[in-house]
Amino acid sequence: MSQRVRLHHFTSGHFQVRDIPVVQEGPLSVYVNGQELVTLLCTPSKLEALVVGFLSFEGIIRGLEEIQSLTILEEDGYADVRLTSDFVPPRRRIHTSGCGGGITFSLETHGSAAMEDNSTVDPRSLFPLIRELYVEAQSYRESRGIHAAALADGEKLVIVTEDVGRHNAIDKICGEAMLRGIPTTGKVLLATGRISSEMLRKGAHMGTPIVVSRTSATTMSIDLAKRLGLTLIGYVRGDSFYVYSHPERLVLPKPAPVLSR
Repeated sequence: MSQRVRLHHFTSGHFQVRDIPVVQEGPLSVYVNGQELVTLLCTPSKLEALVVGFLSFEGIIRGLEEIQSLTILEEDGYADVRLTSDFVPPRRRIHTSGCGGGITFSLETHGSAAMEDNSTVDPRSLFPLIRELYVEAQSYRESRGIHAAALADGEKLVIVTEDVGRHNAIDKICGEAMLRGIPTTGKVLLATGRISSEMLRKGAHMGTPIVVSRTSATTMSIDLAKRLGLTLIGYVRGDSFYVYSHPERLVLPKPAPVLSR
């Protein structure tokens, strides 16, 4: 997901020529039943998962059984999807606040019911998950300039993705989970990028009651998290973080009782 680029590095008062890894980015045009749907700017990894996740988030498919075939031509930047039913392209396109040319076809959430999930986690368990995410994010360690995301079961990461676009990284999480038959409901969603409202919608779509980011949240995402019943956490650094909504899911274990002799 990165390639080496020769450049001039200025350090200690002089230039030197170096080869360093730089994250890859390129267009992927997605066609559905022969009609152009969208062109995504993305990192060329897990492209099948990216397409499946994007189609799921946008409501174009509800499950893998609705995809008759999916062909990816990476060198051509082309994805051909054939559905089992007719397809009418959405008329409305919304450019999101995401990097990498984020796009969505709807911001509708008013019909979504609040998540009913009463599970709790130890807040201290989030720190090793974030650390594990950075350990598994190989391209980030090599070149920086890329976002990572992960799906966790509370104890360990089960899916890790990377992309130049933070929306794409979450799309890949959803798509890979569908392709591998991994349930997302009740899991923890982690991301290195900012959680905006459309990012929060993706967490709600996957049924992840806890969404965690190493960086900030936006006012719209906070309002949406409160309404949809998601626990939104940001700025996970060292041994601290901010909880923007529904802190009741974060419960410290009670100390063991002291037995008297």
